[in-house]
Amino acid sequence: MKDSDNLVITYIYLAIASGIFGVILVFVLLFACQYFGIDIFKNWWLLALPVTLAVILNIILIELYRKYKKK
Repeated sequence: MKDSDNLVITYIYLAIASGIFGVILVFVLLFACQYFGIDIFKNWWLLALPVTLAVILNIILIELYRKYKKK
């Protein structure tokens, strides 16, 4: 039981790290849109980039954790 609790906590930490990374990317994207004069209301698809990258990062971190945890 203790190993499963530790695994859940580890996955929560990985998800939080990915979420923080996604929030940082959103702010970077918004500042870049302001700097380059891109209208975010006409380009809503740009907001999908940080979300997609954060989800991909979370999947990669989980797979790396599984790979190196077994050793």
